[in-house]
Amino acid sequence: MKKRTESVKDRISFAFIRLLKEKEYHDITIVDIINEAQAGRVSFYRNFADKDDILRHYIAAVTDEWLSHTEENYITLTKDSLSPYIIWLLSHMYQHKDVVSILIRTEKMYLLEEEFDKRLFSRLSETASTWEIVYKIGGVYKLFVYWAKNGFRETPEEIAGYVK
Repeated sequence: MKKRTESVKDRISFAFIRLLKEKEYHDITIVDIINEAQAGRVSFYRNFADKDDILRHYIAAVTDEWLSHTEENYITLTKDSLSPYIIWLLSHMYQHKDVVSILIRTEKMYLLEEEFDKRLFSRLSETASTWEIVYKIGGVYKLFVYWAKNGFRETPEEIAGYVK
């Protein structure tokens, strides 16, 4: 049962992302989404409250993927290990630049920030104070957002070179 639910959630979220590449956020209806996902209205409302909830699910899945590939802890990174971490993070986010661009265009970047904060706070809370976490997460997040809003022009390696 759980596997079926996840499959429906994923189909709906991928369908919504596909539609967002073609249409504006406010022009997409729930009917459009369920038709694209080949899912029913009941399946939609069993899994999601609204369109933002779909984006939250998608962002959480991407964040899970990102966090599953490292044991690094940003709070404990040294000056020498910061550059590889920034390169790794930005390279991962660049793979999802189409969705990031959608979030920027639709003014939904706060959804990414919420997920970023939630996941990293839970991951780092045993190793650092709240203020240290806020400071370091904020810096990394703002670095990423500035890079994304400026069109991903620099390479992750160039960005890491600017951060010393």
